[in-house]
Amino acid sequence: MPEIRIASNAGFCFGVKRAVDAALNNADNDRCYMLGDITHNKNVIDKLASLGLKTVLSVDELPDISGGSVIVRSHGADKVTYDKIAEKGYKIIDATCPFVAKIHSIVSEHYLKGYHIVIIGEKKHPEVVATNGWCDNSATIIDIDSDFGELDAYDKLCVVCQTTYDGQKFKKLSEKINKIHSKTVEIFDTICYTTYERQKEAVSLAQSCDTILVVGDKTSSNTNKLFDLCFAVNPDTHFIQSVGDLNNINFSRSGVVGIVAGASTPTESIMEVKTYMGQEFGEASNEEFLEAINKGTVAIREGKAITGTVLSANADGIRVNVGVKNDGFIDKTEVVDEGEYNPEDYPVGMEITAIVIKKRDDVSGCVLLSKRRADLMRKTDEAVDQIRNGETFTMVVKKDIKGGLIGSLGTYRVFVPASQVRLKFVPDLKKFVGKTLRLRALDIDDVGRRIVASQRVILEEEKAEKDKKAEIFWENVKPDVVVAGEVKRICSYGAFVSVDGIDCLAHIDHLSYTHIDSPDEVLEIGKTYDFLVLKADREKQRVSLGYRELQPHPFEKCMEKHPVGSVVQGKLTSVLPYGAFVEIEPGVEGLVHVSEAAATYVKDITEVLHPGDVVTVKVLAYDEAHRKTTLSIRACLDDGAATPKTAKPVKKVVEESDVYTDKAENTVFADLLRDVGDDNQGKDD
Repeated sequence: MPEIRIASNAGFCFGVKRAVDAALNNADNDRCYMLGDITHNKNVIDKLASLGLKTVLSVDELPDISGGSVIVRSHGADKVTYDKIAEKGYKIIDATCPFVAKIHSIVSEHYLKGYHIVIIGEKKHPEVVATNGWCDNSATIIDIDSDFGELDAYDKLCVVCQTTYDGQKFKKLSEKINKIHSKTVEIFDTICYTTYERQKEAVSLAQSCDTILVVGDKTSSNTNKLFDLCFAVNPDTHFIQSVGDLNNINFSRSGVVGIVAGASTPTESIMEVKTYMGQEFGEASNEEFLEAINKGTVAIREGKAITGTVLSANADGIRVNVGVKNDGFIDKTEVVDEGEYNPEDYPVGMEITAIVIKKRDDVSGCVLLSKRRADLMRKTDEAVDQIRNGETFTMVVKKDIKGGLIGSLGTYRVFVPASQVRLKFVPDLKKFVGKTLRLRALDIDDVGRRIVASQRVILEEEKAEKDKKAEIFWENVKPDVVVAGEVKRICSYGAFVSVDGIDCLAHIDHLSYTHIDSPDEVLEIGKTYDFLVLKADREKQRVSLGYRELQPHPFEKCMEKHPVGSVVQGKLTSVLPYGAFVEIEPGVEGLVHVSEAAATYVKDITEVLHPGDVVTVKVLAYDEAHRKTTLSIRACLDDGAATPKTAKPVKKVVEESDVYTDKAENTVFADLLRDVGDDNQGKDD
């Protein structure tokens, strides 16, 4: 007998299964229509038609009725089609594959940003046609033999790929686009990960088997690709559309037969192959093959949940068809957990999910099942129900295996393919064991209690959102623009501030008008403040912010607090031959000219005033434009202490208004005053 090896990725993919299920769930709705063939498989289409589901090729074919529904197939539809369906008043049952919907989002977003869209794929494939509709049908569609010359006419390119396209061809085309186009090019690898795995596994089987059977319909693009890939490495590859095709194949009883199936191939087609092989080689001598086929359809394993249909129910229990040679049986004690078992509650044809207790009962030969245990298990798996619509969940990685990571969610086994762990290839998966991943379910197999999940899709969305925010940020953040930012970190030379997720620096010199030793004297980590953009360098990804520039200057506060004529106490900061500087508010100094230092003539001001002294001064004048202040000590003294007539006339050294109030701005001016004072002093002597 031949050895049989069946691909683990055989039959309906997630997107096709989702679309077919949507059709089956609406089979009894005589107002429901399918827009185009739900999948590229005649058997599936004929089955749905036999159930009463109607197919229209365009929205214009929909009758004018109320309460109608339209199923959009897994390939998706263009934006105009969605709008037309809504205009007709039909409810949309959107069965578009999430991977395809993601492409539509990428295309729409980049088209609005001025990118020219490039779609790698088959021009007439319904998925490609639908995708092109999200950029007003303006995309350039290329295949392996296409001419890329027209792409030079565009400054910005956005490249996406048909989800079922050949991975190797996509890689070659991407490299070619990057080489010939020197402008802005964004390439998105949008091939469905199951397509990669399916193609990779098909090639591996073709290399190791004598004969390859590719099960599916020749109208299916992905099934044809599987055939081409297998045939390229193994000429003894056969396309099986129906069981009749098997009659023309000379199987070697000592050879190895590999079986792969397209993403649109239903379980029934694989079961037909099973039946044929059982008749051809004998079921008893071909158990390994039957077991292999069952792995692709219904795996019987103790502790596993399987779904079947009721054949009969009596006082002893329920007999169930579970899709294998032997029927399943649920003993009356294993039917319900609470209440009493009533056979009438389980009519023929009713679907039941149960746990396998024993693969084969020695007496009856049946597969022993427990519905009660399955019901209890279902209660513990509420978390799974919460992630069916794309909600994010977390999982602690239990172990790494070849090709991915393994964990669990409730009683479901979760598999994360290596390609779905990070945005880029991860050479060593062992470092993720024990770590927590954020995941989104790509496929949920309730029968096999398996979940295929991805962290990559979350990271891609976050990256896209981050890139979008960054683009908006750099378009709007310019010098002199006020932005709100959260203080994330403080160091000796400044504070790092997050503005829309972009790190910016507020240097310590731009935090306060007065001297500070540390930024935390002004800012607090975790709080949000307004900042002024001082510099923005997109090329170097650097933004400098100022905080003090948005705060009232100390000079302005001082003018309000101490108007002209006010008397205030201040501290002498420096005494020079021509006068003394007095700090009357933090960061604000005024000049007491030597002529205003005492009631009488003062030859040497240092004899009456000393740095550090606290003195009482009167505000004589403000020069707001230049932030200068003129002060007087003499004006605060008693009138009886006036200068005697014999006193030597005071010679002005500088104008009273020539005073800076900001310490940081006084340096140059003070030096000039010193020079002027020294020159005049020499003349007096």
